[in-house]
Amino acid sequence: MERIETQLGTLQLEEGYSKTRLKAELRGMELLCTIVNSTPVWSFNLSSDKPFLCSNDDGPTIQIDVFQCIRQNCEDFDAHLSVYMSQRPVCILKDDNSIDTPTTDSIISLVLLGMAGWPLESTPSTLKEKALKSGSYELHDITKMLPADFEDVQKAIGLYELGVEHASLSALGQLARRWYVCRNWDVEKIRDTLKPILELYQQEEIENYLRVPDERSDRLFLLV
Repeated sequence: MERIETQLGTLQLEEGYSKTRLKAELRGMELLCTIVNSTPVWSFNLSSDKPFLCSNDDGPTIQIDVFQCIRQNCEDFDAHLSVYMSQRPVCILKDDNSIDTPTTDSIISLVLLGMAGWPLESTPSTLKEKALKSGSYELHDITKMLPADFEDVQKAIGLYELGVEHASLSALGQLARRWYVCRNWDVEKIRDTLKPILELYQQEEIENYLRVPDERSDRLFLLV
């Protein structure tokens, strides 16, 4: 058993887990924490050794066992999310197109659905009761950039100004993947959104990063 210190406490994983998947999960966890801390709709319950993400809005309470989601993905390559509604487990499977993405990306997707008021057409069928009883509580339009997105862009620019171009472009790639996976933005919309940001970089810097990107899918988005 290996113990990994995270923002949400100590995660324990069995030997033989995927280190590549864990790296992606920890990056996603950082973003998840940023978004959750920016909204009253969700909060973390850290009273036990298993951190739960809990909804605070109307309707049945949703609880997400964050560590169990990560553990299943890293140890067993299991794409199911560990989600409870009114303390009863509900089955939620990541979309087929998102199987290789971290589970924290999928958790962020649920968080954004909650922030958008659980629109019935976008909410998983197993959470239909939540969508029907949550009312029309809406904080953000998830088709537009959220405050957390602007913060991430500023962080990426800050890294670039410090001279760490690779880390800066990697941060933009992570942001692009989140838009694609969690908010269903198409590739063209993502490219158009990133275009004025990428114009801050030298073409050679972008090309150097795309030769050895942290995630291969970054080649889809980081174009000028």
